Amino acid sequence: MSDEQQQPEPQWTPVAPPNPYAAEQQAKRSKALAIAAMAVGLVALLTVVVSVAYFNGPVAIAGGVLGLLAVVLGVTALVKKSGPTGASIAGVVSAAVAVIGVTVLFGVGAIAKPVIDPVEGSGEEWTPETAPKSLIDWPENMGSGGVIFEGPGAPMPRESAPLAAGTAPQANQVDRAASNDILVYVDYRCPHCLEFEKANSEFLSQVMNDGNTSVEVVPLSFMDRYSEGTYYSSRASGALACVAENQPDATWAVHNALLSPKLQPAAGAGPNNDDLIASLGLAAGELNSAAAACITDESYVPFAQALTEWVFQNPVPNALDTNLRIQGTPTVLVNGVVFEGDAADSAAFQAFFKEQAN
Repeated sequence: MSDEQQQPEPQWTPVAPPNPYAAEQQAKRSKALAIAAMAVGLVALLTVVVSVAYFNGPVAIAGGVLGLLAVVLGVTALVKKSGPTGASIAGVVSAAVAVIGVTVLFGVGAIAKPVIDPVEGSGEEWTPETAPKSLIDWPENMGSGGVIFEGPGAPMPRESAPLAAGTAPQANQVDRAASNDILVYVDYRCPHCLEFEKANSEFLSQVMNDGNTSVEVVPLSFMDRYSEGTYYSSRASGALACVAENQPDATWAVHNALLSPKLQPAAGAGPNNDDLIASLGLAAGELNSAAAACITDESYVPFAQALTEWVFQNPVPNALDTNLRIQGTPTVLVNGVVFEGDAADSAAFQAFFKEQAN
């Protein structure tokens, strides 16, 4: 038998043909992953952009999480190679940009409460802290939100009944054809407010004594954050309201005392209520029991805090610039015009008053 005849017949092993539906299903899954990666990546990027616009840290974190998910989906789709490559890459790139954006934002501290820069001439800036209460007790003789002092003679608050709870302050009714009006926004913790007081208190008393000029003092409390949790600005502003209601004839003296080096703390918690009452009593010749009890009970602290929020969120009443907003203290207007000079320069302020006066 020849060698050719001795060779065994080749063996054939049958192999099942490929399932035409399996490849189709795999392609569909990869395509779905690619499209999901692109969609989630774009949503992540949009979420991060929104977080920047609204300074919202939690929203930015959500964008970062979505971005990581999109990266995973996109990479998986690319590995499987059956889906649309463009969609996968778009998902990965947009997601990566979102994640990098979140990292940068947190790194530079951009996700934080917005800070409003003070207007020129203002000493202290404000940042929003607490939401105003919808219903608060309103003091007497502060219908405008501030105390409107008038002469002739010793400055006295203009009388007004307490406003109904939830009512907005009522703007001072000015008559600039016959008189002058000065509007002063202060925070009793603001050192530049103290400088303005030292430089101009006597002059303000003089023009009120002449009888044709009113001085409205609006006490704010946005510098509570410097009081180590004792909310001194609110307590000082509340104390002015207590005196305006219960001992009106002492209100101008109390205002001056609150802007004195003795009471204005350079740093730290500031005077407690007992020390506040004692110091204001010396300035006023003695506080009566109703005013002292009001300060002890902090009756108008909520009013002071709500008033501050309202002031910063609304235009300045009676200003010639109808869009003018308070951005810091001291802010002083004469007949609706902002004084932009040095708070400590009495000569500059007196010249400005004469320029604006009727």
